[in-house]
Amino acid sequence: MNKILFFDSGPIISLVMSRLIWILPELKKNYGGKFMITPAVRRELIERPLGIKRFEFEALQVMKLIREGVLEVYEKVPASKVNQLETLANGSFKIKNKTMDVVQSGELEIAACALETEAEAVVMDERTLRLFIENNKEMTHLLKIRFNQEITADQNKMNQFSSILKSLKIIRSVELVGVAYQLGLLDAYIPDQKGGEKTLLDAVLWATKFNGCAVTEPEIEEMEKVLLG
Repeated sequence: MNKILFFDSGPIISLVMSRLIWILPELKKNYGGKFMITPAVRRELIERPLGIKRFEFEALQVMKLIREGVLEVYEKVPASKVNQLETLANGSFKIKNKTMDVVQSGELEIAACALETEAEAVVMDERTLRLFIENNKEMTHLLKIRFNQEITADQNKMNQFSSILKSLKIIRSVELVGVAYQLGLLDAYIPDQKGGEKTLLDAVLWATKFNGCAVTEPEIEEMEKVLLG
């Protein structure tokens, strides 16, 4: 494994919206490796938001991180691997005899680049890809609930997809925030009151959840137990 983390757009957006994007340079310094994004993620984080007044400043914050070298753009996207993953993932499920695009192309681009570079992990807040890799049978159940309709699944394609990505480690923005807390990066925000550390930790973990990270309440409670000792 190489000391590389590939970032999806979701975790970066979550950190920006939670006013925690400033932790990325410090986390990278501590990590001692590379924080990478792909061209598709750059488009989603910069090119699209720059045309929307509401999100313009968020795009500028990401541009600053790229300019300062905190985030690097990996240009050598293995198109054939992306196409293979897309064919398998989005050909695995049908609703009313029509195939479903269950995984976004940007996520598949990240996954393909992570495999290509033997990256240590990808940082992704969306739970679909993670579930697809770790428990693809549960995907069918999830889609049935989401669309409230019968879903037809191609188990062979599902298994091929999961097999290709089985070595891929996925972490979320909430875990990055947990590491930042462990490193003491957030200490200045601890309120001067009884249980101040728990108040801070609870606040930042829930902020990431409310700003797009797919994390459950029991997971947050478990993280707090571990981080607070």
